[in-house]
Amino acid sequence: MADNKDKQWEIVQEMAFTSWVNGVLDKRGGVEKIADVSTDLSDGVKLIYFLESVSGVKFPKKFDLNPKTRILRVQNLHLAMVFVHEDLKITVQGVAAEEFVDNNKKMILGFLWTLYRKYRISVINEGDKSSEEGLLAWCKKTTDGYNHVNITNFKSSFRDGYAYLAMAHKYDPNAFKYESHEGDDAIARLNASFDYAEKGLGIPKLLDAEQLSKGNVDERSIVLYTSLYFHAFRAKEEREALEAGQNALSNKLASLEQNLESEKHSHEELLKQKQELENSLNKIRSDNDHRNTLISDLQSRIDDALRGLDDEKLAKLDLESRLAKTEKDKAILELKLAEMLDDKEKLEKKLEEDKKRAEAEKLGLGLIRQHLAYQFTDIHKWQSFLDTPDIVPYTQQPINLDAELSSLSFEEQAKKLASKLESENQALEKYLTQKEDSKNVDPNLKKRVK
Repeated sequence: MADNKDKQWEIVQEMAFTSWVNGVLDKRGGVEKIADVSTDLSDGVKLIYFLESVSGVKFPKKFDLNPKTRILRVQNLHLAMVFVHEDLKITVQGVAAEEFVDNNKKMILGFLWTLYRKYRISVINEGDKSSEEGLLAWCKKTTDGYNHVNITNFKSSFRDGYAYLAMAHKYDPNAFKYESHEGDDAIARLNASFDYAEKGLGIPKLLDAEQLSKGNVDERSIVLYTSLYFHAFRAKEEREALEAGQNALSNKLASLEQNLESEKHSHEELLKQKQELENSLNKIRSDNDHRNTLISDLQSRIDDALRGLDDEKLAKLDLESRLAKTEKDKAILELKLAEMLDDKEKLEKKLEEDKKRAEAEKLGLGLIRQHLAYQFTDIHKWQSFLDTPDIVPYTQQPINLDAELSSLSFEEQAKKLASKLESENQALEKYLTQKEDSKNVDPNLKKRVK
């Protein structure tokens, strides 16, 4: 019985893992599918591609893409084992590179089962449970509400076929009527559910209905097969999400196309408006250029006028400066004129005074001349008397000085008279001295004469 279970388990694994590896390689693209996991992974190339794709980790080292010898194949597989252990942190007991080269199916399936648990079962989470417990919890949730389904474990809960039938119906309620199989026996329900799963979910028939109904199938095979339902549902959800996204994208694209058409029409209208605006703008620019020309010309005239005003202002300032200087000069001249008029008045007054004084001096000088003439006459009379006392008194005409002095100035006349008077006095004094000496004249007479 144990050998039979092991054989079935080996068959289930080989079928499941072949399908799994091909699915992963198919998504990668450019890699040929495998037919036998025990032989087609022996060169290490497809195994490395599979490990890269399933883990999402880039293989870090170079490897031989076409190994012809055993040594090269072992080398590739050794690099793959190191990658699993060091980079992916997965521990696989008792599996070496030589197991793949020597096509050791049991060891190879054990290696793939470890990877399957890592990437296909351990990732199953339902509530606070994961892995096998999570898968079992997911099955309970998925079949909730279906008659005759009571999932408590993998060993006995799937023998009657109701659990697998319920999951297949849940996946596609339109594929069949769940109630139509309630009267079937366990083997018929299992076969029916396996058929629906293969056609509808793409799950291969890994289990034997009769052996499963009798409890002769290894529990690991049940877990592996059941996990395919989980991933089928997950793939459907992803497809539906993708389809929903695609539909949303399509709707959005259709909306965008509609909007684009509308925008195209609007764009054409906008282009038309743009052209009209450009024409208007060009006209505005032309008008603006004309206005700018007029403004420039006007500004030039204004500048010329301002320069003219500045020149006039400067000329006015210069004229005002010159006028102020003229006014100042005028004031100075008026002041000088006033001074000159004052001087003139003073001169005229002085001239008048000098004239009066000259008249007075002239009159006085005439009197002086007259008196001097009389004085000279008296002197001559005295001289004549002294010379001839017995002679008749002196009868000569008085001395006239006018003829001699009239042509001279006042000062010259004064000097002339003074000089003449001095000369006469000296002559008289000399004469008296002579007389005194000769006749002893009375001194009192001498004093009188002086």
